Amino acid sequence: MKRIPHHLPSLLLWMLVFYFLSERSIFRYQHIGAGVDIGLFENLFYNLIHNAKAVTSIGIDGNLHHYFADHINWYIYPLSLLYGLFSFAETLLIFQAFVLSIPILILPLYKKDTLHQWIYPLLYGLFLPIYWIQIFDFHPEVIWIPLFFLFDYFWKQKSPYWIVFFILSLFAKEECALVWIVFSLLEWKSQKKESLWIGTVSFLYFLFCIFLLSELRSPTPNNQIPAHWERYQSPIAALQNLYLFPYLFLFLNLPFLFIQFKNKRILCLVPYLLYSLLSSYEVNKTPFTHHSFIAIPIIIISFLEVMDQFPKKYKLLFGEIILLVSTTLFFWFGPFSKSFSYKKEYMNPGISTKDITTLRSLVPGKSVVSNLPQYLSNRSEVQLFLPNKEYSADYFVFYQFQNQLPPAALPKEYKWEREIENHIQVYRREEN
Repeated sequence: MKRIPHHLPSLLLWMLVFYFLSERSIFRYQHIGAGVDIGLFENLFYNLIHNAKAVTSIGIDGNLHHYFADHINWYIYPLSLLYGLFSFAETLLIFQAFVLSIPILILPLYKKDTLHQWIYPLLYGLFLPIYWIQIFDFHPEVIWIPLFFLFDYFWKQKSPYWIVFFILSLFAKEECALVWIVFSLLEWKSQKKESLWIGTVSFLYFLFCIFLLSELRSPTPNNQIPAHWERYQSPIAALQNLYLFPYLFLFLNLPFLFIQFKNKRILCLVPYLLYSLLSSYEVNKTPFTHHSFIAIPIIIISFLEVMDQFPKKYKLLFGEIILLVSTTLFFWFGPFSKSFSYKKEYMNPGISTKDITTLRSLVPGKSVVSNLPQYLSNRSEVQLFLPNKEYSADYFVFYQFQNQLPPAALPKEYKWEREIENHIQVYRREEN
């Protein structure tokens, strides 16, 4: 009972952040604002539950493919069981909100002082990247964030439980292995045996991930390179999008006044820095997507370790200044501002939530191609509609936004069947 007052502030803050993250993302989803990725994972989980196959037709090339041809994340299997019990896209968003907010309850475990009880959880609760991750659809790799915090906690306690959370975090995504390789090099002098083990396991696991990505990329031997490799094949395009990188750098680091750069742990982000700089894709260079997930716990833990070295009076002073900066950024660029959504026009309350029910219940069990596949992904096969591409799906469903014209060119062999609510056009594929 004595511990309840200690954890009460963080518990109340966690409840608030958890609810807010869930509500905003569900609001966006239910008002036709979600992106394709949430449909990818719902389609993947549907196939795992109903067909026992980790395949999806959303994503790479728009064709049916094994998910491990895209990324290596083993948490798709337990998450499919959750989706099997509660088969709604909202379930995934609520789970992600829980994962993103749970570090608020982990931080007070480190020490029983005012900073860990109040200020540090509040700083995390004001950290904008967690809100942008949540609004940018669903991505299971964010489980890395609480797992890394828990690893760090048990590592510092010299408890063998760090092994469990190291392994669990390694399975979150293939690029996590790169962080652990750098971590092992940084800790080599102080803990050689443990560092050697972490580095060796991480390196071997990364090679295994590359093997899986290559082998499952395509059934033909002519295209055996891992997915997304094309992002790093054009240095000129990477330079053209370089203007976006300062925004990523500032939003990740400014809330902590760059204090974290005094800690060697920040070097764990060198791989993330390199592939963000070298990528020609916009999503790798902005703070408004899920790609910053890997940086969040490392930046915060590096900041905490530096703060712990300050004298008590400077801790409180820096804590108050940083709290002021974080609060200002939160209200200026966060959920209460028009800048919250990466695609601001999709936070549109004018669209009826009835459209969600209509779309999800259309032609059950049939294959579909649509401009909104994320809302028809509760079936075995659903594809994103792209012009000038041939499709063999049973139906073509086109959602017509306000002031939007119907598609200029329909997919071949599809004939108009019906119209729903004046803006949902249903076409059926004609038999040859």
